[in-house]
Amino acid sequence: MAANTAPIFPLVPWASTADLSAATACTTRGPIAHASLTSTPCFAVALSTTSTNGRRIDKIQVQAISTAITATTAAQNVLLWMSNGTTGYVIDEITVAALAPSATSPAFSTYKTYDNLVLPPAFTLYASTTVTTTASTTALAVIAYGGDY
Repeated sequence: MAANTAPIFPLVPWASTADLSAATACTTRGPIAHASLTSTPCFAVALSTTSTNGRRIDKIQVQAISTAITATTAAQNVLLWMSNGTTGYVIDEITVAALAPSATSPAFSTYKTYDNLVLPPAFTLYASTTVTTTASTTALAVIAYGGDY
């Protein structure tokens, strides 16, 4: 489908989730070969695939998704990586606070909005965490919202 060009705006709404419920901690913020994004030392999880005409990201949310209703989140950072197909670079970080939810108070959730985060057609977005997570305690989901051109 051709992109909207006068004026340019997303043609199709888009959303995707990276599951960090059993993620190994990333130990670098430095540029990393695309082929190594999902393994040592980064352990990133794909948040978006390539798109035909490019993709605009409007918001990225980080949500605690532990299988235990009262599990405290671990203080950490979620690293957002953009890859051009050859090399991945950290483009932003979202801080996760330690928070103890209960049956009557919500789990950790935060988001960042973006005015100009646009991925060219061959680029992808990944998420990683600076602390190892487990499904029963410190699990996170990273959700991106936007649109494809």
